[in-house]
Amino acid sequence: MLIKDLKINKLTTSNQKALTPLRPPDRRGSSAFALPVVLWTIAFLAGLIMLVVGSVNSWLDEEGHAERVFRARQMALSGLAIAMDKNIQADDPILTKGDPKSREGESYSVEIGNEAGLINPNYLIMPSKRPLFQQLFQNWGVSEKDQESAIDGLYDWISPTELTSPHGAKRAEYEAQGKEGFPPNSLFLDAREMAMVIGFGPVMKAKPTWRNYFSTFNPGRINILTCGANILVDVLGITPEQADAWVKLITGANSASGKEPPHISNIDDVADLIGVTAAQRTMMHQYFRLTGDIRHIDSKGTCNGVSHHIIVVMTDGPKGFLLKWQEE
Repeated sequence: MLIKDLKINKLTTSNQKALTPLRPPDRRGSSAFALPVVLWTIAFLAGLIMLVVGSVNSWLDEEGHAERVFRARQMALSGLAIAMDKNIQADDPILTKGDPKSREGESYSVEIGNEAGLINPNYLIMPSKRPLFQQLFQNWGVSEKDQESAIDGLYDWISPTELTSPHGAKRAEYEAQGKEGFPPNSLFLDAREMAMVIGFGPVMKAKPTWRNYFSTFNPGRINILTCGANILVDVLGITPEQADAWVKLITGANSASGKEPPHISNIDDVADLIGVTAAQRTMMHQYFRLTGDIRHIDSKGTCNGVSHHIIVVMTDGPKGFLLKWQEE
């Protein structure tokens, strides 16, 4: 009996030990460590997502801008293709499509000019053309002293010798200003090079739009049938009213309106129509002619606020030889 009770007691004690619940481990330390890790991970992921989103948006913006630039160039090329047709006149409505001023949608607008109506700065290689530049600069309000410096400077730029004109500048003067290798002692390749000539600064200051008067692509005298009123006023010294009346007469005859052109067979016919003085008539014979056609095309394409310019200069003969192609 005692043995049986003893076994029961042992069994009961053993069962009690087995049934005693285990204490859970203390997790307060682990929780305190895990919380910053979780927060840091969330912050890292949030930053990573924002970085990815920003990169994607930037990429999309770049792709969108590149596409607009491409489309703007395509529109400029479309306008250029139309303007290169010799039968298209400067006032033809086909030279404009859409609204170039709008920042939405696509458009092109083309301006056609004629560089045969501009002054070739390389004329100065011939001393007989010097009075033309004197007259021009004088009408721009340039002092006589500055006129001499500008004209001699232009001549020394294109003169093939190392001899310096009385008011000009050659290699030593250019090197003193840090312009190594100038002047080239050769003809101007582009009228923009005139801005680099020592002594030409006062002219540019007196006439900020001087660039609109010159072109190196005109091989001869100024075509009086295509030049602007500004050339006639500043070179010949006629009144703005006379110049405007002449330009309207000629552009009307050359436009798409179909107006009959006036009968002109020589420079004297032009002089009679304009009503110039004897001195002005002499200048017309010296510096102007009735021939020459160098087409200048400025085509601007737009696409949703992005614009692209293509400037082309070409001969206006049967084949239309390309002289210049510039994009900006």
